[in-house]
Amino acid sequence: MQRTTRRAAIVAGAALLALAAWSGATALADHDDPADYQWDPASVIPITLAGTSASSNGPGVAIAGGVVTINAPGTYQLTGTLTNGRVVVDSAGAGMVRVILNGASITNNTSSALEFADAGEAMVVLADGTANRLTDATTYVYPDPETDEPNAALFSTADLTITGNGSLAVRGNSNDGISSKDGLVINGGTITVDAVDDGIRGKDYLTIKAGNITVTAGGDGLKSDEDVDTGLGRITITNGTVRVTAGDDGIHGEFTVAISGGDITVVNSYEALEARQITIGGGNITLTSRDDAINAAEEGIDEFAVAPNAYIRMTGGTVVVNTGVDGVDSNGSFTITGGTIVVNGPASGSLGEGSIDTNGAMAVSGGTIAAAGINSTTSTPANCSAQGWVLARLGTRQNANTVAHLVSGGNRLMTFRPTTAFQSVLFSSNQITRGQSYDVYLGGSVSGTVVGGLASGGSITGATRSTTVTAGQGTGTFPGNTANMPCPTFGPTPPTTPVTTRPTTPVTTRPVVTTPATTTPAVTTPGGSGRTCAATYTVIGQWTGGFQAEVRITAGSSAITGWRVTWTYANGQTVTQSWGATIAPNGSSITATNVSYNGSVGAGANTTFGFLGNWNGTNSVPAVTCTAS
Repeated sequence: MQRTTRRAAIVAGAALLALAAWSGATALADHDDPADYQWDPASVIPITLAGTSASSNGPGVAIAGGVVTINAPGTYQLTGTLTNGRVVVDSAGAGMVRVILNGASITNNTSSALEFADAGEAMVVLADGTANRLTDATTYVYPDPETDEPNAALFSTADLTITGNGSLAVRGNSNDGISSKDGLVINGGTITVDAVDDGIRGKDYLTIKAGNITVTAGGDGLKSDEDVDTGLGRITITNGTVRVTAGDDGIHGEFTVAISGGDITVVNSYEALEARQITIGGGNITLTSRDDAINAAEEGIDEFAVAPNAYIRMTGGTVVVNTGVDGVDSNGSFTITGGTIVVNGPASGSLGEGSIDTNGAMAVSGGTIAAAGINSTTSTPANCSAQGWVLARLGTRQNANTVAHLVSGGNRLMTFRPTTAFQSVLFSSNQITRGQSYDVYLGGSVSGTVVGGLASGGSITGATRSTTVTAGQGTGTFPGNTANMPCPTFGPTPPTTPVTTRPTTPVTTRPVVTTPATTTPAVTTPGGSGRTCAATYTVIGQWTGGFQAEVRITAGSSAITGWRVTWTYANGQTVTQSWGATIAPNGSSITATNVSYNGSVGAGANTTFGFLGNWNGTNSVPAVTCTAS
């Protein structure tokens, strides 16, 4: 993406436009409750698959040749092999249909292998220690020209959960491998998907909580593509191992991609991570792309303008980027407050392509950055950034694996061995002080732990000083850099769990007050059960007469099954809309209790809820108390 010097203000109205879209979203049904994982083994209905037919004596099952139809809520277990057949769930009841794959292999020559055509909620359980396989047709046979679904080997029209400790191999010969038209949660299993088009798709949202997932896809690897105006189109990864090889995007969320844990590798892709809003708070992430590796873009906004609702935020984790064009490309802002990001590339390209390329402000207040590319067009951190940085344009092109050291007074501070050719290098860490001079040495050696080329140790013995730079002053930087832009002030962060409370009043765009978020310290309080939890209250953003806040609940040394948070406003604030909690006001006192999906929190783990409110005059942050059960 090229930039011009035409820059629009990014702050006013940016976050609230996103909130307007989000608050208009259709409320999502409860999905992935703890109760979904519990059933009576005695109630399981067995279904035996045998070649081109099947058998079952249980209720709720109809069999016609190789087509098995499940027509009532309940728990069903599939064993055996269908060489040309399918299993269809067509249950008009509101309850859960749970299908246990216990050594099941289903191949279908005319349609999907396993289809949830109608169900209140759907779950696939991979029985411990079993290997299972689903293979669909190369060409689907539909009843009429107007029908185009199902379109995946494992297809669901309902919210779908995949769990268990067994394995599942999915071959999507026609279109997608696994697809849900609603939400899709993966919470376990060893899952291998090979698909002609998209690998794993949750149209409303795709959440990965656990599992070992390998995807090879001709289209996108992981995808959630509901319209952003609904507040959906969200991908969340909190844990597990994910490995993606994609012909198009590796991980594509139409609205958001949020990664807070796990080991994620995009082996090959056009763009590795793409969404309007991308947040990285944890995990070990390695991304390889032919185009931009991490791309935040907003549809309908000129690529040369500042996109008001697009951003990339990094608060933790480790990210290694190997890119063919831009390493980090945000049409809006890019902020980093923690974690480590290493960018290798681009090794070639035209003016406007760089290791880090932002239309809005790049704000750095923590974390570690090492980025190297052939061009000097890397965006520089805004002057309002709290952390120092160095951007050096070297005299000549350096070959891949040339070692670059950042040195102060003869002391090595950072060592980077880029895996691609480069002629500019960007460093930022808490060891760099704005205004001080630093030397860049080329040569020498690396030692210790090496992550994407960034080494924990090294030596300048045998190295040559290439240039001297002053921290906070790039050399040879692109004239359209973002140094003088204001650091972004963020409004609402879309929740990573389903919204269960739909806002009842419209949200209008108001100018944002560019003040930093304020937070109360966590207070730990034991409940009657002896369990404890702590809560912090953060004002994410505010505008004239209104604000948006988030409360984070963290369990103590023992897991909790529920929580209640209370606080009292001192300045007459009121709560108007909420998500992720049931809020009950009593005058100035507020009580918030968990909803069904976020009451259970593991020891040391956390969850959040958020809300909008009104204020007048002062919006001080209250002390909060958390009580666990």
